[in-house]
Parts: sequence; C-alpha cells; structure tokens
Amino acid sequence: MRELRQAAARRGHQLPADASVKRRIASWENGHSTPDDFYGTLLCDTYGVTAAELGLAHGAGPDSALLDASYPASPDAAIHAVGQLWRADLSRYEPLLEAEPSEPAWSEASLRWLVAPDPAPSQPLSGGMRVGLGDVAAVKTTADMFAQLDDQFGGDHARHAMIQYLGNDVLPLLRGHYTEQVGRALFSTVAEVTLLAGWMSYDACHHGLAQRYFLQALRLAQDANDRRLAGSILSAMSHQATFLGRYTQAATLARAALMGISPVATPTLRAQFHAMEARALARTGDVATCGAALSAATRALESRNNDDEPEWITSSTKPSGCRGRPLLPRREQRPTGCLTRRERYEWQSRTKRLLCNDGSRRRALASWGRRGGVSGRAGRA
Repeated sequence: MRELRQAAARRGHQLPADASVKRRIASWENGHSTPDDFYGTLLCDTYGVTAAELGLAHGAGPDSALLDASYPASPDAAIHAVGQLWRADLSRYEPLLEAEPSEPAWSEASLRWLVAPDPAPSQPLSGGMRVGLGDVAAVKTTADMFAQLDDQFGGDHARHAMIQYLGNDVLPLLRGHYTEQVGRALFSTVAEVTLLAGWMSYDACHHGLAQRYFLQALRLAQDANDRRLAGSILSAMSHQATFLGRYTQAATLARAALMGISPVATPTLRAQFHAMEARALARTGDVATCGAALSAATRALESRNNDDEPEWITSSTKPSGCRGRPLLPRREQRPTGCLTRRERYEWQSRTKRLLCNDGSRRRALASWGRRGGVSGRAGRA
C-alpha cells in the first residue's frame, strides 16, 4: 500500500482512502476485475516491470491523462484536457471522482499563471463550426441558469446536467472557427462556467475533480486575458486548500491572486483575496499577519465602487466565487466535513460583521480559526 501511494505521489496523484484501495486490490486478487490504466501504470512503477510482464493488456493509456493535475501548456492542451474531464465526469469515472488534490499542482498553476506573458493575438481557427458572439451569449445565459440552480439547491443538484451541456454543446464551440475577439469572450465565459463546475464538485466533496476543474478554468481565463477572473479562480483554489488543511498553500494562492491582478484589481477583488489569505492564516495561529490581512480587506471594502466591478461580482451581493444557497434539508446526509456554500457564506458574513461593526478583530480571528478549515482532510473515502 505504501509503495503504491509513493508511486502515485511521484506522478502528482493522490490515492483514495486505504479502505477504497484495499477493496480494489482484493477485487484484482480474486479475479473479479483487472487494474485499469491508472492503477495499472502505478503497479508497473511499483514493481519496476512492464504492463505485459504483469499480464495487463494495456500500458499507460489515455485514462492516465484524466488524473493528470499539471497546468496545460497551451490553449489547445487546455481544450483537450477540459474535454476529457467533462467526458470522464459524465461517465462517472471512479478514479477521477475519488481522486484527491495534488499539492504540487497548486504551486505550479499559480507560478505559471503569474509569469506567463500576455496572450498573443490568436489566429482565427479554420476547422469546426463557425462561432459568434451570439453563441457565447447563449453559453453565458445557460451557465447563469445552472448557477441559480446551484444557489438554490446545492452543488450536486444539476451538476451532471451541466457537465453534459458542457461536453455536448460547449466543447464543439471551443473547437470551432472564431475570431480573436470572439475567442477571448468564449474562453472567458467557459472559464467562468468551468469554475462553477469546480465549485459544484467541491461542494459534492469530489475534491480532486474540483481542483482539476479550477486548473482548467485558470488556463482558459489566462488565454482569454481575463486577469480578474483568473485571480478569483486562484481565490477559489485558496478556499479549497484551507478547507483541506493546506493552510500555507492557501495563503500563497491568495497572495498570488492579489499580485497577479494588481494592475486591474478592484476593491471587491482585493478584499476577497485578503480575506482568503486571512482565512488561511487564522488556522496557522499567525495573529499579526491574519489581522493585517483582515484590516486590508476592510479598507478595500470601504472603497468599493460597484460601477467598476466585474459583472460576475455585481450580479450577486454574495462573495464572488462563493455564492450562497439555502441549506439542504437536514435529512439529506452529506459526507462528514462537507458544507454547502451557504454554510460557508454564513460564517464568513458573521466574521465580517464582527470586524466591521464591533471592531473586534480578535473575535473575528477566533471565528475564522474555528471554522476556516472545518476539518483537516474532509472528502470522499
């Protein structure tokens, strides 16, 4: 078991809980199933032999790429990767749904986004269907509908339907024929809806899948030259990292978001990133730095001007990238440690009121420290 986990870590992957892996191994040993491409590759690494020597009919096939958490190297790579994710998610590919986040992927993505040059003017694509701004508007309207369902009923409600829409209707657009203007609008819109897919998967406790959606969304936002949206995606990654107990990574992601969009940052975005940094630092016990981040968030909010905010922020009074929603009925059981975004939003709102109305920074810090991570490594078994 230990060697298998080490082999997965070398490839940037994390395996499900021991109980889940043991069930798989027992199934292989009993002849009820054979290792798939993902586990077959890891077994080859562990034993230092080829797939043929293990009696497997496959090598490192295309399924292995589904669990790759590396940052796409190009727009074409991003389109290919996100298309694979949508198809695998739609078919409920178990290793992907049970995958855990890769810590190196957070560092790689934030660094590569920070140092990436401005996107060069793209050449109009010659293949596929012709795409116009009307097609982009249709995607945005449909995504807004799924966002409303997510707000009202919770992340796992209609998630499958949204992924089906992305795979069947949006992927052909990304592979279509469009001008530079249309292409950037399309990439920005798809980045936003892929971010929503990440939030939905996060709320359903598919944390490895959520991270991979966040990574693809960041790359699409980069190619759209939408730095404000890219910063908010990094903020979502920070939120997830804190939830999973990776507090140093979470603070670093929030700082990268602030640094990367400084020339175009709005007060609300600055407040969001400072708040995510404070949320992570509260769990480390760094009172002074956490208090400074909270103060910076408060100052930013006091200078807010809705006329200068992105539409995806001003369309909701709730924190960007963390929309609220009614609580799920209590009879519906969720995996231990997983919250709806409404629950996360409520404790964040209480913290802000404590800070802004009472000026009690220590009370705010205590609240964020108690609830910021909820549980160290919550997720699917």
